Amino acid sequence: MGEVLEYKPTSAKMLRWVRAPQQERTRKTLGRLLDAAEKLFSEKGFDETTIAEIAAQAESSVGGFYRRFRDKDHLVQALHERFTEESRATAADVLDPERWAGFSVEQVLSEVAAFLVEVYREREGLLRTFLFRSALDEIVQERQEKSFEYVADLLEVLLAGRMDAVEHPDPALAVRFALRVLVGTLDDTIQIRTTVPRLDDDRIVAELGRVLVRYLGVAETPAK
Repeated sequence: MGEVLEYKPTSAKMLRWVRAPQQERTRKTLGRLLDAAEKLFSEKGFDETTIAEIAAQAESSVGGFYRRFRDKDHLVQALHERFTEESRATAADVLDPERWAGFSVEQVLSEVAAFLVEVYREREGLLRTFLFRSALDEIVQERQEKSFEYVADLLEVLLAGRMDAVEHPDPALAVRFALRVLVGTLDDTIQIRTTVPRLDDDRIVAELGRVLVRYLGVAETPAK
């Protein structure tokens, strides 16, 4: 067996959320309404936030809101579209194979899990809004699924050169299913079960790592 590389967590240093560029007009008008809605949805939730509050937070008017959106549902679609653009740009940056030279499957999965936990914490209220609205909104649901497939494709490409370490009989399927397990666990742990005692973030990442490594059939790297 070759020498085990020393594993140093990297997410705090090299993994980051990527903000998609916006046109000046969008940033000044539509962007302010979207920023205001994200802030209020995060603080109060979708149902408790009024259009008047969104307009006031954006330093706009109710009339200005209705010139751009039919209702709050239409606004959520626009907010989700912006978030999806950012998440795709982030995934392309985070899962760039050049970032991960010398990292094992176990280390990649652990780092990606840790980064996703950070994102879920930072955008907790917004992601909760998307989670519950997607059950009612086919547009959000369809865009969310396409975004998942985009990320899954990137992850599959990243791990393609490491598949000799995966003992699962269908590695390509296993990678995509592992990503669903990861996202589903974070949805449940952070977004849904808010009234029960939670594991701290480090423990969530550690337990997810154990689940994914065993599911994929990867030999765990000894701790250094």
